[in-house]
Amino acid sequence: MKRSSTKDALFVNLDRTKEQELLELLPIDLKRAVKEGMGEYLADGIRFLINLFMETEVNQLCGKRYERNGNGIGRWGSEAGSVIVGRTKELVDKPRVRRRAGGKSAEVNLKTYGAFNNRGDLSQNILNSVLAGVSTRRYAQTVEKELQKHGISKSSVSRHAIEATKPLVDAFLARPLEELNLISLFIDGIHIGQCQVVVCIGVGYGGRKYVLGIKPGATENEVVCRDLLRDLKDRGLKENNKYLFAIDGSQALANAIRAAFGNKTAIQRCQEHKIRDIQSYLPVKLRNTYRMKLQAAWSEKTEKKALERLHDIRSELLNISEAAANSLTEGMLDTVTLHRLKVGGELRKSLRTTNVIESAFSSVRKLTAKPTRYRNESEIVRWLARGLCEVEKHFQLVRGNRQLTALRQALEGTTKKNSEVK
Repeated sequence: MKRSSTKDALFVNLDRTKEQELLELLPIDLKRAVKEGMGEYLADGIRFLINLFMETEVNQLCGKRYERNGNGIGRWGSEAGSVIVGRTKELVDKPRVRRRAGGKSAEVNLKTYGAFNNRGDLSQNILNSVLAGVSTRRYAQTVEKELQKHGISKSSVSRHAIEATKPLVDAFLARPLEELNLISLFIDGIHIGQCQVVVCIGVGYGGRKYVLGIKPGATENEVVCRDLLRDLKDRGLKENNKYLFAIDGSQALANAIRAAFGNKTAIQRCQEHKIRDIQSYLPVKLRNTYRMKLQAAWSEKTEKKALERLHDIRSELLNISEAAANSLTEGMLDTVTLHRLKVGGELRKSLRTTNVIESAFSSVRKLTAKPTRYRNESEIVRWLARGLCEVEKHFQLVRGNRQLTALRQALEGTTKKNSEVK
């Protein structure tokens, strides 16, 4: 045997004599290998090499078989064991070694066996699979036969997925916000299991989007929203800066924002949420008609013209459904905040709804198949944060980002009206 010419290589090249001896020692049934597949033969070869490594260590500790040594270490039979190869476990016979001292004996752990069971690679593989869109349930189903064969349970896959993703999720939820130079924040909620999770996504000065925070609660109430904003402040969100908040229409959320950032804070109520709320009070045959009328009103270039058309729509709705008219009246001024700031074009289209968050939620569902049940609230947060962490990598710049300079100037010079429409 001679060492490979490759620098620092750990393998050896066999000369022809040694190669022939090895072939005679390990005869290969080529017909059977071709018929049944080469995979099993390769797996047998891997198991053979693993056993060879362990036996080599045992020989170094105990000496050759039937050979006495004076260090008090001896063979102690074997037991069933397993080692990690690639993404799966391989079943092996694990030699046992014990050390005798003072009338007692203790197990000696084989370093080679420990090295073969280093789960770092397995955890990384599971992490990559989870983030690539394979849930722990789907991962287990995909490799179910291999799991049964190699002794890996579905619960083991889930535990390793949790271990692998927990540090990533924790770091993601705690990252500092000082350097992001944010100008707009979208806040919306999503119902998962028995939990309502409020999510905040921010837009930086260059148009890049960031997932800023996640806060779970039983409902989208003011306390949950307040805690989310407090967490953002603690992580570096500058409360003295002027921001545009785009929210789903929750009054509790609006109250929490004004309590945290002042009554003059610019809040844009999601126009799409407002349309849905109004439609819910209308007969089905009229819903599309009033959707188009509302969209046309909000498409006006100025706040004055937009409000005039909205008042006209309100008058019409009073003859159809007073509840629909009241829904339009509630928070009407906040639906035209972008008009008041003189924001138009593509940037208005980007900021007039909370579609940025809803699109992210949709991507999470596609990327990581939604579990059918959750054990607790932290599992919900971990699932959502894990998905959003991956989705954030694929965020595109907000449309109309060249207008963000004008938005910043408008925010710093605007005084928001606080009176409600009567």
